Amino acid sequence: MRNRLISVCLIAWLLVVLPLTAAAQSFDLNQRGSISVELVSPDRAEPMEGAELSVYHVATVYADATGTLRYTYTDAFADCGVELEDPELVKTLESFVAGQDLSCQKILTDADGRGTCEDLPLGLYFVKQTGAVEGFAPCTSFLVTLPLKTDSGFQYAVDASPKTSVARLVSITIRKVWNTGKATAVPESVTVQLLRHEEVVETATLNQQNGWQVTYDQLPESDGYRIKEVNVPKGFTATYTRKGYVFTVTNTPSLAQTGQLIWPIPVLATVGLFFLLAGFALLRKSGKNHG
Repeated sequence: MRNRLISVCLIAWLLVVLPLTAAAQSFDLNQRGSISVELVSPDRAEPMEGAELSVYHVATVYADATGTLRYTYTDAFADCGVELEDPELVKTLESFVAGQDLSCQKILTDADGRGTCEDLPLGLYFVKQTGAVEGFAPCTSFLVTLPLKTDSGFQYAVDASPKTSVARLVSITIRKVWNTGKATAVPESVTVQLLRHEEVVETATLNQQNGWQVTYDQLPESDGYRIKEVNVPKGFTATYTRKGYVFTVTNTPSLAQTGQLIWPIPVLATVGLFFLLAGFALLRKSGKNHG
């Protein structure tokens, strides 16, 4: 009975351990990897030719007994100041590599906007565009793991195109319009913010000197732009319109601003009510006298 129990336990242990060991062994640490990208405009009409991307080896990789990939910072990034699991890792690495002369590999896109960096040791990579292309904003920076764990196993040649976002550059104009008569006084200046997806991109002071408008060039094309007037002048209401990349904020006097036209109304209503009551009283008195 005892031997049978031992056999059952051994079989159960093997059923658990062997699949995990096989998963770990399917990860080949001796393999080399590659990262490919394709940079084209959102409508795929224009490739971003000649874009230089720097590829930084941020962390080495190994597989634990369960086949899960684990990462450890390389010496160059050990002092970047953030955990590998931090959701702000990309933003932190943007600043970290900008201030240092770090070793990296390069990707240079061809006439079709494609480029590949090959023969890379396995690990975690940070990819950042470091060479501009006229007419385009830099593509978004991103992270790539080599190998990439998929349902079917480990992928050592990774196409990182879905991680990138390419945008043309546009000019954006912000205009201020006063919907007032000549007699209405307006402030000397107003402050307007340009936002993209709730993030403030630019802040402008508009006044007579700049014709109540400002233009910003070389901004990434996006449907997420909007404007907001900061501290709308007292007595005015702000409305916003957009035509292409020209944004207009119009200030119109509110009811409080034109109160001098409204205040007679309750006074006249009171006086009218007084005369109505007085007339009614006179009619009653006249009726009694005739009676």
